[in-house]
Amino acid sequence: MTKTLYPEIERAGGLIFALNNSFNKIGSTLRVANDNDPKFFPGAYARLEKANKFSQVYIAAEEKLYLPDFWRDGVCLGHGGTPDIDHLAECIDFWLTTNANTKQLADKFTFVKPNNDAAIYDEGKEVEHKWKSILDDPDRKEIKAFVELAIKDAILSKLFPYTSLMTLCFSRCTGYPFTYDTPTVTPIFKTDQYLVRTSEGTEIGSGTASEALKIVLDNLPNDIGPAVKGTSEDL
Repeated sequence: MTKTLYPEIERAGGLIFALNNSFNKIGSTLRVANDNDPKFFPGAYARLEKANKFSQVYIAAEEKLYLPDFWRDGVCLGHGGTPDIDHLAECIDFWLTTNANTKQLADKFTFVKPNNDAAIYDEGKEVEHKWKSILDDPDRKEIKAFVELAIKDAILSKLFPYTSLMTLCFSRCTGYPFTYDTPTVTPIFKTDQYLVRTSEGTEIGSGTASEALKIVLDNLPNDIGPAVKGTSEDL
């Protein structure tokens, strides 16, 4: 495949080396981060990272197309596809070495397509948006009564909510992997009751939405604060 569709990869001895050649050509100091990682075949995958951003690059099998993604603070904000490896290198360099947001990236490189929620993360509205999306989700109606109260709570509404099957969890960060050190809430099927567990899974109480909210608040870590951008690894 690489001989026919990707002669630059074939000549360089792999995607990693071909990308690094392109970075050299455009005068970028970026280098592929996984060049010594035996888990990844150097011909088909590359990862580049700088500070709170990273990009991964794959290659298409049926046509010549480099397929990058664009991450910031543990959130994938966009994807793209281009047949030109030098153009790809310019795009990744712009993403990783500037403070550009997703819209600025897509405006400059038209082959980049922001994900649906990218603008929300660019504007720092992801916590509010996530609460509302769970509240409005018809597949999450069993948790709705609790969410309606939690959204109005001064502490819980500032954490980043996420679901695991039917269980509602709360994170101190807005990127993945999330934190998992707060109580969780699970609706009890065909009742108006909710089961509250510790992050380790120990049951600590149950009750109506308002009762469950009080149990959660009484068992939050003492140093809890609003969710921040980044991942649990950053914290």
